Amino acid sequence: MERVRKRLGFTNGIEVDSDGSKGGLCLAWKGGVFVGLQSFSRRHIDVLANDQNEDQQWRFTGFYSSPYAREREDSWNLLRRLGQNEEQSWLVCGDFNEIMYGFEKKYGLPREEKRIEAFRNALEDCHLLDVGYSGNWFTWERGNLPETNIRERLGRGVANINLMFRFLETNIRHLVHSTSDHCPLLITTTNEGSRKRWETFRFESWWLTEETFETEVKIKWESATGDLLQKLEYLKSELGKWAAQMRLSRNRKKEYLSSKKDDNNLTELIDTKLQLNFEIDKDESYWEQRSRVNWLKLGDRNTTFFHSIATQKRRQSCIQKLQDSDGRETEDQQEMAAVARTYFQGLFQTEGEGQYEHILSGVERCISDEDNRRLAMPFTKEEIWEALIGMEATKAPGEDGLPAIFFQKLWHIFGNEVSYFCLQQFNGGMEVSRLDSTLIVLIPKKVRPTNLSHFRPISLCNVIYKIMAKTIANHFRGFLEKCINKAQSAFVPGRLISDNALIAYEILNVLKKKRTWRKGLMAVKRDMSKAYDRVE
Repeated sequence: MERVRKRLGFTNGIEVDSDGSKGGLCLAWKGGVFVGLQSFSRRHIDVLANDQNEDQQWRFTGFYSSPYAREREDSWNLLRRLGQNEEQSWLVCGDFNEIMYGFEKKYGLPREEKRIEAFRNALEDCHLLDVGYSGNWFTWERGNLPETNIRERLGRGVANINLMFRFLETNIRHLVHSTSDHCPLLITTTNEGSRKRWETFRFESWWLTEETFETEVKIKWESATGDLLQKLEYLKSELGKWAAQMRLSRNRKKEYLSSKKDDNNLTELIDTKLQLNFEIDKDESYWEQRSRVNWLKLGDRNTTFFHSIATQKRRQSCIQKLQDSDGRETEDQQEMAAVARTYFQGLFQTEGEGQYEHILSGVERCISDEDNRRLAMPFTKEEIWEALIGMEATKAPGEDGLPAIFFQKLWHIFGNEVSYFCLQQFNGGMEVSRLDSTLIVLIPKKVRPTNLSHFRPISLCNVIYKIMAKTIANHFRGFLEKCINKAQSAFVPGRLISDNALIAYEILNVLKKKRTWRKGLMAVKRDMSKAYDRVE
């Protein structure tokens, strides 16, 4: 094995001898990576590794579970012993000789559920999650004929939350196999720090819990010059500097409070725990804002849960490849950007105004002169505040990076200026060219999407723009019921789009059971999936 390793260019390595013709493990690496051996056995090689440009180590374990069911529990106990250090970023990859779910095996005798559950329990005890894969779903295959062929996913990579957050783009590909019955697993990782990232301002909800935050905002706001938008830009740049200082201060404070917990003085110990809990609350707020788990509120010490959800969401947000209009797939980032740009330019482009008078001629007038008079009344400051408090606090900030909670909590500082700016737009000339910079975010409709039609685009607007839009919407709310047909079931409060499905089932049931009359009935299905994305 050592000769094979060196012939392939791997100057460094660790070999575990085979037992006769059975077993045998090898871990090999090239220059530029520092590897320190921690432990090894017939079933594993456990090391700590870091690149030359990295200060922080991470842990890798090559694992080979026993192929015999009677020895499988010993393998899981070994994995549990290795998993006692939860703080380290840890990746485990290899042949586990077991599946996690029944659908990971095709053909042959079904796997016993208790064996599958024992494997899942071992991973759960070690806080290891399946990294996922691309390529063929199976990693092991035996039998060349249809009646003897068996396929299973026995090889996989699993990692803890710390590693998945550190290497956000970790990906495992099942490569094509030929002479072996196992396919090779290719793991690729890209450190978050090495990726090109946009330096954009993002407001953090934990800033509101800092004692100096409101004073800082008030001082910077009073010293700012220019109109509302210019003052907000200045405030953002100053808050970014303040947040960097506070982040360093918080880290030092948590380290100090953690070390102080060993003090024997009961009074000081209680006070220290209270302060430490307050710092943990800020961490929880940070991760809750990223997890978008809106059904949970702050205060349940669920930081690990929020961390897990946020990490999974960020991993799912990575687009690995896209198809262009000709069906050709590309993984190059610049080419994918060009494909997306062309797609949305075509989607949002107008095809020219048509003649709509003939359509409106059959629509009865439903807005009275009195309604028109009330609709034309000037907007008020109270309507703007009502629109703001009706918005989600930290949901989907736009290009400016400011969520609604920033304006809701600090309305007493700059609420008058925001209201004055909005009222100028409403009651004067509407000029929103400086406000309508919008981020288009793609929400996948399916697992591992490759075509832009597999995504649902949503637009993230700046808060000032959203305040104005919601104020107008609230202004219309009292009159819309007169304009909306009773058959409209989606996008209307109190009505459900599922009602359409119930009606459709009833209609199809009638068609199916119709046995009399000479006249037939027909149903037509229309594809309206992009109706709300287009201009006309």
